[in-house]
Amino acid sequence: MMKQYGFYLLSASKLVFTDKLYLLGFLVVAFVMFWLLLYIPVRAIPGNDLKFQLSILTPKDWFLFTALPVLTALSIIMNIYILKIKRSAQDSISMAGQGGTGFLSGVIASVFGTATCASCVASFFGFLGVGGVLFLVQYRTFITVGAITLMLISLYFTSKRVLNACEECRIR
Repeated sequence: MMKQYGFYLLSASKLVFTDKLYLLGFLVVAFVMFWLLLYIPVRAIPGNDLKFQLSILTPKDWFLFTALPVLTALSIIMNIYILKIKRSAQDSISMAGQGGTGFLSGVIASVFGTATCASCVASFFGFLGVGGVLFLVQYRTFITVGAITLMLISLYFTSKRVLNACEECRIR
């Protein structure tokens, strides 16, 4: 299964990125997502600045700061590619659902996975109460792994749709 997943993802990525505009879009979206991961805690937490935020990041945080924007950007660009190829309403709704799932799981994983302290999470989710915040901080790794898993599943199905859409275009 993993070998098949890698084949679909690699083949679909090569196909989408043959157009340099999609590659540029991917890089822009990934950079914006990366910047948001850094900017939101800096802006939301009083007394925080970019230098301090960068100093408290662990290697796991840097991995997440790289992986999540890349996966999210890839999902968004592949969904845009499919929407341009297939213009029917049913396909648009399906793509919006898959893209939305990928985007939301990326955002959720970003917020929970990169929170390096309870006060960071508390500033975002103070409305959940102490118990909710402590639960999220304690299980943030599992939440992040779940969100990345959702993102990879979304990319698998999106990759299959990219390859199928291109096959349909060749048949026509």
